[in-house]
Amino acid sequence: MKKIIFLIIVFFAWKHFYYIGNAPELGPGVIASGTPYQNSTDQRSFRKGDYTYYPRATFEVEARVLSASRYYFDQEARISPIDLALGWGQMSDETIINQFDIWQEKRWYKWETDNLPIPKNEVINSSANMHLIPDNEVIAEEFKKIRNGDLVNIKGYLVNVKKNTGWKWKTSMVRSDQGAGACEIIYVKSFSIVNPYERLNY
Repeated sequence: MKKIIFLIIVFFAWKHFYYIGNAPELGPGVIASGTPYQNSTDQRSFRKGDYTYYPRATFEVEARVLSASRYYFDQEARISPIDLALGWGQMSDETIINQFDIWQEKRWYKWETDNLPIPKNEVINSSANMHLIPDNEVIAEEFKKIRNGDLVNIKGYLVNVKKNTGWKWKTSMVRSDQGAGACEIIYVKSFSIVNPYERLNY
């Protein structure tokens, strides 16, 4: 009996802290036709708590959530509670992305497929793992509503981060890189979940 109770507690704890649901399927078609946009910035570095943020560029992306993963216990989780693997262009089309196995672990975005439906370079250039740092609690609460498959709009800065202990975290500045250091670190000033039907009927 104790084992059953323990398993029930573990299940509900997992569901509360880690489970991320799926948005309704939309069928064939690209729902995020643009590409991430960044531009140079004169924004100075700023400090919040033990961390100093160094803006490298303004950044905006509207993309489909291929996978979302919450974090609580790593060093980065103290400022970045969630990572989103995002896709745009062909990587926002269900007929394409349903041919991939997509997952995240240890702040990495990974994919596998038995038969590439589009060229590998297009997969790399049209999807990325992004670490999100909320500017405030309102945005942090919005992060909790994210579902796999959602269309999201994110605006803010690509930033490097330094803690007063000397710990550092460096953002990628391009979408074409792979491996360690290839993820974008976004200090999020504006976040919204977009109604995809508005895009489909535009």
